[in-house]
Amino acid sequence: MKSQPNHPCRPRLFLSAWIAGFVVLLSIAAIPINHGIFRLMIAVAIPVLWLCAIWLLRSQKRCAIGLLVLGVAFLIFAFLPGRPLLPGVLQNEYIAQLEKYEGVPYVWGGENRLGIDCSGLIRRAMIHAQLKLAFTTANSLPLRSGLDLWWHDCTARALRDSYRGYTAPIFLAPSISSVDPNLLLPGDIAVTSNGVHVMAYLGNLLWIEADPTIKSVLVVPLPTDNPWFDVPIVVMRWIWLDNHAVPPPAR
Repeated sequence: MKSQPNHPCRPRLFLSAWIAGFVVLLSIAAIPINHGIFRLMIAVAIPVLWLCAIWLLRSQKRCAIGLLVLGVAFLIFAFLPGRPLLPGVLQNEYIAQLEKYEGVPYVWGGENRLGIDCSGLIRRAMIHAQLKLAFTTANSLPLRSGLDLWWHDCTARALRDSYRGYTAPIFLAPSISSVDPNLLLPGDIAVTSNGVHVMAYLGNLLWIEADPTIKSVLVVPLPTDNPWFDVPIVVMRWIWLDNHAVPPPAR
């Protein structure tokens, strides 16, 4: 008995479904609000779309094999031991990523350039810095660190409380304005003692924050009359920068 040929509309239907899935993935990634269900959907959608793309390209063996090899190579790279970054490298990249958000509107719970909040700014810049260095230096260690930080959301309060050991306390202070800048390193973060706001030090008396009052990401020079700089704080440092940060150049 002869087997029935594949219906001619099926490949088009599968391709349309793949394109729709890809558009949904991009739409989810573009949503400013960072939510666990969105991260889960992204984490599931990427490997599913990759496998479906290989299946759709099965008639073009070179393309399918190339896509398969590319995915497997990424997985192998992700599980390689990796190596610590040189002092100052992650610190400089972190500062550069923070500065890219200047002028972005404030959105509570946001974590991208369409809108971001205070803790989103602090952690998203570190995620981007880690992932960028992972690929530019062919180093899997910051790749895993960046993905781990992306998966585990943390608020300003969580950063203050050393959630998952991501941050370590440096000292307490009555306010940012009262802190001796010689005690700070670029990349240090200051969390208000009540855990409702967090800011990052850029060096040379400059701070950056996603200000919920002004509704924007600002670079604030000291001295300032900004009320967030006159409340009790806890100065914290990312564990990835601890012992790997360098002082700013002398002015």
